[in-house]
Amino acid sequence: MLKQDDAWFTGGAPLDVLLVEDDPLVLATLGEALRLGGLQTERHTSAESALEALAERRPRAVVTDINLGNGMDGVSFGRIARARYPDVPLVYISGRYSELRGLTGRERFLLKPFSASLLLGALKELGVTASHDMAVQRG
Repeated sequence: MLKQDDAWFTGGAPLDVLLVEDDPLVLATLGEALRLGGLQTERHTSAESALEALAERRPRAVVTDINLGNGMDGVSFGRIARARYPDVPLVYISGRYSELRGLTGRERFLLKPFSASLLLGALKELGVTASHDMAVQRG
């Protein structure tokens, strides 16, 4: 039996990917690529905003930039997400770092720029495949 905190959805809307990226253009581009790939996304421009979303619902995967401007970085956010939902896959993305060491089997790293098919492939490799075609954006 699922508890409210463990539910895959709130209000009937499944959440495939929680997307965190501080650059609005990159956020929109990645969000659209995921949507076109059949994944329902919720978009956030900060780790702090995404943490609030994690308190409300459990995503099937998290995609986060490492450098998120002011505030918490993506690696710290990923650690918190991992502590809350240990089995949720994480994809870290960055245009600044060429690699990320110490990744687990449920984590991947992509160097920007990358193609939509590479991101969708990484998610598929982690067991996240298309289910819905809707997107929600929050600040």
